[in-house]
Amino acid sequence: NTPSLIPMAKREALQELQIRIAKRLEQTETQSAATASWLGVRLGQQKILLPLQHSGEIHAVEGIHSLPYTLPWFVGVATLRGQIYGVVELAAFLPHISEQPANATANPKQRLVAINEAFGLNVMLRVDELEGLRSQEAFIRSEPAPHDAPAYYGNLFYDASNTAWQEINLQALVQTPQFLNINTHPDPAPEALPLLTGV
Repeated sequence: NTPSLIPMAKREALQELQIRIAKRLEQTETQSAATASWLGVRLGQQKILLPLQHSGEIHAVEGIHSLPYTLPWFVGVATLRGQIYGVVELAAFLPHISEQPANATANPKQRLVAINEAFGLNVMLRVDELEGLRSQEAFIRSEPAPHDAPAYYGNLFYDASNTAWQEINLQALVQTPQFLNINTHPDPAPEALPLLTGV
């Protein structure tokens, strides 16, 4: 006996339905990306908002090589698709961020978030965990950063559970002299210490 086949008309109708669903999903994803303003990340216990326009690709944490004569927050360099990137431990660089204990076990949720290449730097930020996309509607109130906060600190946002999310302006961050100076040695060997702007 020949197994029964789906009639041609029904198959065409099914294909049309699948196409409509795919288009609807694509539109939904596009609208979600358009309305989202930030990439949410976690640093220790602190929630951070990174502007999507300032952010680049996201990568797993692997293949990082440390460099001598660099400040503690500069983790090292990593090679991705033939390009060398400087890797910054964002929690260690930002003030007022509670870091994980130094002897804490490796966190498999850690990720590297690249800074938009339009800023002219090959830099990735190591974060403890991704928290997904966030839009303005995700928060019920906001307040300015403390008066003594760095210039790259944006508003402090609060969600419905009263959790605080600190916005970090990455464009302002990469223009901060402290961020560009990774040197701890008074006269390091040039080949041992590439500047972030030259990485």
